[in-house]
Amino acid sequence: MMLWGKAEKRQPTHAQRLFHGLVREWLWIGLLLLPITAYLSVSPGLALNNPLYDSLRRLTPLPVDPRILLVTIDDPTLKKLGQWPWPRSLHADLIDRISAAQPAGILFDVIFSEPGDPANDKRLADAVCNAGNVLLPLARDDAATLPGAHLLPLLKCAKGVGHINVEADSDGVVRSVYMREGPPDAMVPQLVWLAYAMSGEASEMPGRVQDSATQDWHREHAVRIPFIESGTHFPSVSYVSVLQGEVPPERFRDRLILVGATASGMGERFVIPPSSTVGTTAGLEIQANVLNGLLQGRSIVDLSGWLAALIATSLVASLLGLLLFRPRYALWMTLGCMVTALLGSWALLRLDYWWSPAACLIGLLLSYLIWNWRRLSVILAYFGWELARLDNEPKVLPERRRAPASKGDVLQGRIFALEQAVSRTRDTRRFMADGLECLPVATLITDTQGKILLANRIARDVFGSDLVNQNLLEQLVDLGYPPLHNGVRPALSALELVEFRDIRQRSLRMELAPLLPAEGDVALGWLLSLTDLSKEREAQQHRETMLRFLSHDLRAPHSAILALLDVHGADSRVFAQIEQQVRRALSLTESFVQLAKAEADGYHFQPTLFAMLVMDAFDQVALIAQLKGIHLVHDLDEADEGMVSADQSLLTRALFNVLENAIKYSASGTTVRLRHSSAQGWLECRISDQGPGIAAQDLPELFSQYKRFDSAQGSEGLGLGLTMVKAVAERHGGRIVCESVLGKGTTFTLHIPLIENG
Repeated sequence: MMLWGKAEKRQPTHAQRLFHGLVREWLWIGLLLLPITAYLSVSPGLALNNPLYDSLRRLTPLPVDPRILLVTIDDPTLKKLGQWPWPRSLHADLIDRISAAQPAGILFDVIFSEPGDPANDKRLADAVCNAGNVLLPLARDDAATLPGAHLLPLLKCAKGVGHINVEADSDGVVRSVYMREGPPDAMVPQLVWLAYAMSGEASEMPGRVQDSATQDWHREHAVRIPFIESGTHFPSVSYVSVLQGEVPPERFRDRLILVGATASGMGERFVIPPSSTVGTTAGLEIQANVLNGLLQGRSIVDLSGWLAALIATSLVASLLGLLLFRPRYALWMTLGCMVTALLGSWALLRLDYWWSPAACLIGLLLSYLIWNWRRLSVILAYFGWELARLDNEPKVLPERRRAPASKGDVLQGRIFALEQAVSRTRDTRRFMADGLECLPVATLITDTQGKILLANRIARDVFGSDLVNQNLLEQLVDLGYPPLHNGVRPALSALELVEFRDIRQRSLRMELAPLLPAEGDVALGWLLSLTDLSKEREAQQHRETMLRFLSHDLRAPHSAILALLDVHGADSRVFAQIEQQVRRALSLTESFVQLAKAEADGYHFQPTLFAMLVMDAFDQVALIAQLKGIHLVHDLDEADEGMVSADQSLLTRALFNVLENAIKYSASGTTVRLRHSSAQGWLECRISDQGPGIAAQDLPELFSQYKRFDSAQGSEGLGLGLTMVKAVAERHGGRIVCESVLGKGTTFTLHIPLIENG
């Protein structure tokens, strides 16, 4: 209630009115949500019911009752005894072997619907009579009509006859059975219920009566199947192993034996929750799960509709009330109610009752969403009155005033107040002052006339005085800004953004940007920054000095040595080696110089035909390729209109480096090919060779400095050429990538942006 308490102190009348209106509206919302929740609770077709049931049921799996044993007609049995159907004398032999071990009961999940050999039928009937505890299934057709004459002796000798039908939900998954169903005058129990009765623990049949969908078939006592844990199985033996006497009689004594088919392609198979993602399950295993639940007293029954609706609506009603009195904890209360619903459903499932929390979860979620929507609407309305009070706050920064809204239009008035308050909030003095003080460059804010409103600490150090309320143009004149020396005072928008030296010989770069309102394009003021580049320019000067030293002073001695060697040492082996090393030193020096230029800031961009750069690069490498016997091929001519903004010298050198590498690492007689294409504003240049290729593990480090790989063995250099190429490509706004296959060659692809409408 803290929110509304604050509202009463500031605007008692409006706050109370808003709160009382929200209460009345919330009551109407509750009257609408609760019936919807109740309706969804009794709706069996709700899509979330089945996934929630499957998820919670996995948390309450049943153990396997040791009294159950499966005799399975599996694939090895079919392989030994032949394809189905078998002579019924085999089933008689099986019953004789099992009954000799004195089991508690024998349940046959096999339907003998087709007439067979009369002698074998009599043999099977005699075996069932002698055993005295055999249960036989009854097909739905047999239950609706009189069974065949060949079944009458068999059914007469059976201990009991029951149905083996299962119920699939709307998603095709079997989750429940009916313990009794059939024609109204001839209903039969589920076959496993008879087996459960034989165990001596039978009590009242679980489940509730289900209204029949048709007049000729009734179903009663619906229960959900309590499946065992996924990955576990009932103990079983193979049908053929029992016939061959390989199973000791002790395994059958006092146990309930379920006989049925599990072989693939034989009998009906169903999808159950534990196998819904991995395949289907034989009907025998479903019967075993039903019997397992009966033996352990864990048959799951759906709660009655009125009770399910009562639980769901109670939780939703609780949340509706809590949201009204504890708005600060809306999310946590909603999550708490959802968790309570899930835990309650899980607890009931452990008690063998199923209540789907899906409808309750939907109702809780709708409550939270609608509450937040209405609460935010009320809060915004409350802010509408509060924003009017902000209009009296001091005006610090320049502000574009709008015509006041009509007093008769309340909504327009609140929008106007909010717009003005937000505009001022964005440009408050404290926010701007604190932000400016943290900036690493001198920054000032002025109005449209150049009056300084804010200046940070570094700006005060640069200008050497207090700048607030001073004129920016006058301060720039005093600092030494060049364009103002002629006495003309231009507008701020016309100031030339240049780098200049001030009266203290500092290198300052000026940048100017307009301060625009939230809407519109009329500047409310100007933001000016002065960046001190003195250290950078000093470092750049040192760099240029070093470049001059490398390119001239370091080259001159090497060139002199080469000249002397040409005159005096042409025939000496020692002098030849000296000449080789001097030329290598000159090449390395050139690599350092080119890399330094590529990484420097002194690029001179101008519109250039890419084809001309390629021609220049080809001219430079032509002699190298000719001496090595390499064929150079390209698909350009000087008429190509691909225009790029380039530093011609550096981009040509980059192409030269790639071509030189391709020639250097290619065998004599191979071809180095250059191809280009243009698409979506980019020029793509591919340079391919037929060299030994580069190993895949070396490609990530290919453009790093001083990297040498196995493929470069026997070649001179420090690995700076490709580093220079990468630097040039990136400074041109492009990139370079490499693709290579060992033994098949290498392709370098250079991407450069084209000039628009070039």
